Amino acid sequence: MVSVMRDYRHGQQPQRPAATLKQASQPPRRTPVKVHKPLPWKLYGRMLLGSLGISLLAWGGWAGWQWIRQPSLMPINTLTISGSSTRIPLAEINSVLKPYAAQGFLWVSPEQIRQSLDKLPWVADAEVRRVWPDRLQVSITPYTPVARWLGGAGQMVDAQGQIFSVPPAQVPNGLPNIAGPAHSGSHLLAQLAKFNAIVAPLGLKVISLEEDQRGGWRCILSNHVRLLLGSEDVIPALKRWVAIVPQVKEYLVAGATMDLRYTNGFAVAMPSATPVNSQ
Repeated sequence: MVSVMRDYRHGQQPQRPAATLKQASQPPRRTPVKVHKPLPWKLYGRMLLGSLGISLLAWGGWAGWQWIRQPSLMPINTLTISGSSTRIPLAEINSVLKPYAAQGFLWVSPEQIRQSLDKLPWVADAEVRRVWPDRLQVSITPYTPVARWLGGAGQMVDAQGQIFSVPPAQVPNGLPNIAGPAHSGSHLLAQLAKFNAIVAPLGLKVISLEEDQRGGWRCILSNHVRLLLGSEDVIPALKRWVAIVPQVKEYLVAGATMDLRYTNGFAVAMPSATPVNSQ
């Protein structure tokens, strides 16, 4: 009693031991249960049918393409060829056309045929057309040589000054020879025509004409007399010589060389003889 009263006297209540808070225990984790879903057979079926459909379309397209490419579908039944000659035999043209004609009308390439024909000797140009529904039309333009180009064996020049090549054995006889800088064919032919017109009153013609790199001219006439003309006043010098030469016909012998590069006359070099000056 004494002790209790003492406590009340001091205004204090007896202290109680603090209660210990217990943490709430967490429930144990549970392993999720795997749920087996049913396989989407309908989706798989659609994908399979789609793949089969695409494969069938691809195969059908390929088969159709192969069928269309068959030459027998639209064969070439008629070949029309113009421009063949003894220099461009028909058999030679047919040998070029045969593999292309076998490709059929739809797939033959006129451009490829043209390029192959252009490789033949004597062919200046070729025109190839397909004519519906089964005809191939070929027109060939041959070269017409007017002079022999001395730059290489088998080379000649046509009327437009274009140089072309044929087998040397096929070069015609009787053509004049010309030689000069590259791409000077047209210029040489024009000069050849002028020279021939000047010497024609003498019953002569130029059988060989040459221009050197410095612009000097020399030619050989049909009587095998050689003329040296230089690079200046060529035409006036040749005209003066034609006016004088009837007076000195004894010098017009094969192998003689006449130098016309003088203003008041010309020099003559006879074959195996001492040069003679003529005024």
